[in-house]
Amino acid sequence: MGEDGIERDGYRAGDHVIVTGAGGGFGRAFCQRFGRMGLKISAWDIDRAGGEDSVRMVRDAGGEAQFFAVDLADRAQIDAAISASLAAFGVPYAVVNNASIYPRASLIDMAVETFEQTLKINITAPMHILHALGPQMIAKKRGVIINIASGRGVEGAANGVGYACSKAAILSLTKTVALEWAKHNIRCNAIIPGMSMTAQPLAASTPEELIERGKKRLPLGRIGYPEDVAGLAAFFLSPDAAYMTGQGVAINGGNIMVP
Repeated sequence: MGEDGIERDGYRAGDHVIVTGAGGGFGRAFCQRFGRMGLKISAWDIDRAGGEDSVRMVRDAGGEAQFFAVDLADRAQIDAAISASLAAFGVPYAVVNNASIYPRASLIDMAVETFEQTLKINITAPMHILHALGPQMIAKKRGVIINIASGRGVEGAANGVGYACSKAAILSLTKTVALEWAKHNIRCNAIIPGMSMTAQPLAASTPEELIERGKKRLPLGRIGYPEDVAGLAAFFLSPDAAYMTGQGVAINGGNIMVP
């Protein structure tokens, strides 16, 4: 509590966090980091094997987690996962909207249906999750939302119109939620990762090529790793970030310097 009588809130041991896309990459790193922080994790993913592996890693390290299979393109599955997560661990302190897809095609070659599916998973699903959980989080008067954006949402993406548009929309959603929920002591920020050792860039490259590109193109001389981004997410959950909301924070080795 500050001298102004306003609480500076942060995570507490035993708090519940929902992570979408928990089966690999950033999502797995989030689960592992949050598990070490003493949080209870609802790990959502369409990939059962990957999601269960992430849960096993958390449990092996002494943490508490449960896997929930969910296709974010299916609103009924989202609702079922929300109900199951609430039953398992109660109202979440934090929601991390991490899952996304990145179909690659030029604007001319991309089917409209593919574009619509990308928006459904990358932006409509996060909005639906927050719409469904918002009243309960607001009633608790504490919470954190972390949305995973992308540099493609800032710069655009040749051969990735759906992904770029959805990630620009995630940044706008972040600001809107921050404005509307600040009075309820709920903060909402976005992480803007750069080139990282995750499945999306590896779909069009190899680990060795990514590492070399990082050495040649990025000011810090290296690509990012999921653990780098998980560290920023942990900060957003902490009392140290209690005065931050509505921000899109880039973590990209200096490649894109967001004003």
